[in-house]
Amino acid sequence: MATQTQSIALTYGQAECQESPENAAAPALTPPAIPRKKQVVVLLSAFATIALTIGYNQCFGVFQEYYLSAAQDILDPSPASQPSPPTALLSFVGTLCYGLTWAGGILVNPVIARIEHGTWSAAAPTTINSSRAWRRKCLRLLTPRTITTSGVFMMSAGFGLASLSTSVWHLLLTQGLLLGLGMSLLYFPLLAPAPEYFTTHRATAMGFILAGGGAGGLVFSPVIRALLSSVGGRWTLRIFAFFYVIVGLPVALSVPRSPLSRGTGADRPERRDTHISRSLASRPTLIFSAVAAFLQAAGAQLPLAFIPSYTVTLGQTASEGANLLAVSNAINAVSRILTGYAGDRLGRQNLVVLTMLLSGLSVFALWLSSVLTSASTSFSLWLAFIVFYSFSAGGYYALFPALIAEVFGIQQYAAVNAFILLVRGLGTLFGTPVGSQLLGSPREGPKAYAHVAYWDGALLVAASVCCVGVRWADGKGGRWRWVA
Repeated sequence: MATQTQSIALTYGQAECQESPENAAAPALTPPAIPRKKQVVVLLSAFATIALTIGYNQCFGVFQEYYLSAAQDILDPSPASQPSPPTALLSFVGTLCYGLTWAGGILVNPVIARIEHGTWSAAAPTTINSSRAWRRKCLRLLTPRTITTSGVFMMSAGFGLASLSTSVWHLLLTQGLLLGLGMSLLYFPLLAPAPEYFTTHRATAMGFILAGGGAGGLVFSPVIRALLSSVGGRWTLRIFAFFYVIVGLPVALSVPRSPLSRGTGADRPERRDTHISRSLASRPTLIFSAVAAFLQAAGAQLPLAFIPSYTVTLGQTASEGANLLAVSNAINAVSRILTGYAGDRLGRQNLVVLTMLLSGLSVFALWLSSVLTSASTSFSLWLAFIVFYSFSAGGYYALFPALIAEVFGIQQYAAVNAFILLVRGLGTLFGTPVGSQLLGSPREGPKAYAHVAYWDGALLVAASVCCVGVRWADGKGGRWRWVA
């Protein structure tokens, strides 16, 4: 879940690196001046990447509702004809893809760092031992573009093979596993270096980039629903397979190089840290950040997963459910931009705590009320929840990348970001499947979602408490600031 050229005079080691003794001892890295044109290219390519990966993941609820309906033409036998539909297993298809999109950074980021630093280049020193020479030659073929283009073809293959599925486990392997791995290969090479291109307006820039998730969801939700209604599930997946190749390849080829990897010989800075050290792992800020990330990821996707199906439960059509999911994504996209802008001025940590708490309270105040009240007011409360929740939930997505750079330092960004996203991936794999198990019988109507709402609200409120812990741990020891 986070932009103007100027000669960037700020060093990457100022306020960001002073928290830890390790960072304080390291020399400050002064990045070269970055042209405005390059910043724009980074913004647009990263925005498109988020739209193609996170934007799609936020719309899987449309596919889920379709797979559970009697009109679907993929699964045999149809889940709608079964006494106990495999709702939890089908929801896991989407959460597996989403989780792998984030969790893959723990493997992709170290590879990218070694490529950019020249560890596997032809000019890198080698030993006389030739037993690993073939491996080094293979590794030299790896470039960021090789990785991102491979990701695009894996995503296309995931959609294409999913169109041949007949069972849920086929969807798990294709639309879940293969698609998620491909998205991870595209996501991290383009997103990991993005914060390094901005300093004073980093939160604003990341807010714009991460708004791509909402923009992608705004487009994909009604398009998926319309395609499913007109050409069926199999051809919808095939159309997406072709679409991802056509649109994804230009994005994959625009992958930027980290500004911190520039230079040769003695001028080349040390390779970025890509793994968490013991001393960093023991810091309260990282512990609180990891727990908050796990809980937020577990809770934040639940409403998106159930917007289409709960809307149908309230008596609306599947198309209206997809449209409400698109509205939610649109509001979320605007929220990410506005919250990123506000975070640069009011404090990123302050905004994260506030928006996280408001999103959790909105679940109890509006969604749960919609579940428990009479049918005459349920839909109105549901609409109010979608608007309020979508706006407040955008804060964490927009601010946490810039927050990582602020709290842990830009040199630690790649390592901490990959770890936090791994944790978020695990949280995604945990929250929605458990929520699906808590879902009651369809015969209960809206009240079948009561335990899901309780579960979601508890996760988000607990995550906001952990964000307060990050604020406290970062500010203790005389470093407290009201705007932080």
